[in-house]
Amino acid sequence: MFLRTAALIDSMVGSGGGSPVTLKPLFESQRLCCRIFYSLNFQELPEFFEDHMKEWMTEFKKYLANNYTVLESSAEGLGLVDELRAAVCENISLYMEKNEEEFKDYLNDFAQAVWTLLGNVSQSSSRDSLAVMAIKFLTTVSTSVHHTLFAVDGVIPQICQSIVIPNVRLRDEDEELFEMNYIEFIRRDMEGSDIDTRRRIACELLKGIATNYKQQVISIVSVQIQNLLTSYAANPAANWKDKDCAVYLVVSLSTKKAGGHSVSTDLVDVQSFFGSVIVPELQSQDVNAFLMLKAGALKFLTMFRNQIPKGLALQLFPYLIQFLGSESNVVHSYAASCIEKLLLVKDEGGRSRYTSADVAPNLLVLINNLFTAFRFPESEENQYIMKSIMRVLGVAEITPEIAGPCIAGLTSILAEVCKNPKNPIFNHYLFESVAVLVRRACERDISLIPSFETSLFPILQEILGNDVTEFLPYTFQLLAQLVELNRPPISDIYMEIFKLLLSPDSWTRNSNVPALVRLLQAFLEKAPEKLNQEERLAQVLGIFNRLVSVPSTDEQGFFVLNTVIENLDYGAISPYVGHIWNALFTRLQSKRTVKYIKSLLIFMSLFLVKHGFANLEDSMNSVQAGIFLVILEQFWIPNLKLITGPIEVKLVSVASTRLICEFLTLSDAGAARNWGKMLDSIVTLLSRPEEDRVGDEPEMPDITENTGYTVAFVNLYNAGKKEEDPLKDIKDPREFLATSLAKLSALSPGRFPQIISENLDPANQAALHQICSAYKCPVV
Repeated sequence: MFLRTAALIDSMVGSGGGSPVTLKPLFESQRLCCRIFYSLNFQELPEFFEDHMKEWMTEFKKYLANNYTVLESSAEGLGLVDELRAAVCENISLYMEKNEEEFKDYLNDFAQAVWTLLGNVSQSSSRDSLAVMAIKFLTTVSTSVHHTLFAVDGVIPQICQSIVIPNVRLRDEDEELFEMNYIEFIRRDMEGSDIDTRRRIACELLKGIATNYKQQVISIVSVQIQNLLTSYAANPAANWKDKDCAVYLVVSLSTKKAGGHSVSTDLVDVQSFFGSVIVPELQSQDVNAFLMLKAGALKFLTMFRNQIPKGLALQLFPYLIQFLGSESNVVHSYAASCIEKLLLVKDEGGRSRYTSADVAPNLLVLINNLFTAFRFPESEENQYIMKSIMRVLGVAEITPEIAGPCIAGLTSILAEVCKNPKNPIFNHYLFESVAVLVRRACERDISLIPSFETSLFPILQEILGNDVTEFLPYTFQLLAQLVELNRPPISDIYMEIFKLLLSPDSWTRNSNVPALVRLLQAFLEKAPEKLNQEERLAQVLGIFNRLVSVPSTDEQGFFVLNTVIENLDYGAISPYVGHIWNALFTRLQSKRTVKYIKSLLIFMSLFLVKHGFANLEDSMNSVQAGIFLVILEQFWIPNLKLITGPIEVKLVSVASTRLICEFLTLSDAGAARNWGKMLDSIVTLLSRPEEDRVGDEPEMPDITENTGYTVAFVNLYNAGKKEEDPLKDIKDPREFLATSLAKLSALSPGRFPQIISENLDPANQAALHQICSAYKCPVV
């Protein structure tokens, strides 16, 4: 079909015949054939295509090299021909990437054809797709083994002059996007969704060439940047786009350092360029003049924030705050983003570079300007401003003078977005801002809690009353935070929420479950005595039973159960313990997963340290005679090594140590074997490298563009539950093991060496020796 259609096009064009009406469907057919070619070749090169490569490539080259005047004389016809050429460029790029060896004989001709074609492609946005695909092809060639095509004298300067600079320069379409659709402009310019734009792909081509010809590219582009800045200096009003082009080149050609947020560039000296080119823009008194230059300067500071000295950045801070008042959505968004990113900068050792003391002198005006920026048209739900508010509140010292206006501003916005939640990212940062404000203000001054409750409760009750689905998980997390901050006795308004929480209807939506569990835990910790009233404990355990029976929510069920075990006396829970074990063993038989077994181990360990071994063993055996020993041998001992997390590792290792050193008797050979195997598992767990056992506290994760409301629960980082250590009096589980073994060994001298040699592998024997030696305990 492809060859027959090609022959038809050739005969019509060659005879001077063929009208646009007859040629258009033929060109569209060829474009579709090219797309099919791409699909069939994408995975690997089929034998048929390899055997017929010459025929395909001959036709492909023809469409890149020939002019089709009959069609190209109209905009619609030119667009059709360009689409076919773009599809051809995509096909040859694919062959360069995946079938370089087979394609190499055709490469020179195609490189020349694409090169020539690019020289004739105008700056019109209608030709963007072709220009991008053609430049992508050259970029692929530049990083391949055939990069020597670019080594010919004059080629790299010509690329810079005729391809890069023209495509990096601002066009009318860019200015229009800047003014009319700020969100799309920022996505392209700041967030990297511009990979299919001329500006970005032209810079990618230079980066590709620099892979093998770095010094040449640096020297040529550095000269170009100086020429552009000289042009701007000669007539700033007329040549401002030259300065924009220079700044864009420096930012786009910078490289990110491995494993961090820091970027670097060899094109300019960052400090010098920042001082001479960027600072004058930032210090400009008119925040509404040369807006695209202002945006470029803010973007530069954001990108190179790690290299800008703290003193200079603090001098510029008042100017950044001023830019929040710019009428341009892009400029005030970039200013907000720049402030937010500056406050994230870390120095060596992980210390924050900017502290509450650095923010304090400008804090009131900063907060005021951030909230005022929401009044600009189309910035009512500006996520960059809200994220900046969240970050500022996370760093600043929150006094009552700051807390009052902030909670008023945030609740006002929350009341508005409740009517029609439509921007999940903005709303997430809104709830994070509320959470961080509540946490940091009340940690400093608990007398602020009532005023926060007065401000927040009407909105939170409205969300619950109107069943604003998108906001329910956030609301439950904020309520949990407020309950935890309160001091007993808990007020009646919270107890009304507690009743609602115990209703089975509240638990029907899976997306609400983690937040509801978090809230339930807060009530169980703050008001355990309330569980003895109105059958509440039975209701709580009904919720646990429901959650633990399903693999998707079983972990949440254990969170509820662990909180009950930790906060109630054994007398209160003993009537229900048999039902608890029944539920756990039923699930263990029906659907056994690694996650479930780990959760069960943690629960049994917590039960042992809180309520003693006798209660643990007796309550389990009351469900089924001898089941404790079965669980010990088949689940506890072999799976101990799976436990992760510092608090969890400490809990299960201490519980297991107490089990063998205080409760397990060694009366027969079977018991001795279990004792030895348990010790082996404890040593395995405690001798793992520290990094395998302890996870770093993560920075607050960025909420991504694809976050939706209904897909899954979204955690509020700033309302997060603080993990409580149930064994605060024991600092080091290794020391606890060593001292416990030493005491036991003193009671039965000479009994343990044989058990250890028979049940611990050599590596664990050595590790145990090391642990005991470290704490100067006799090696057992």
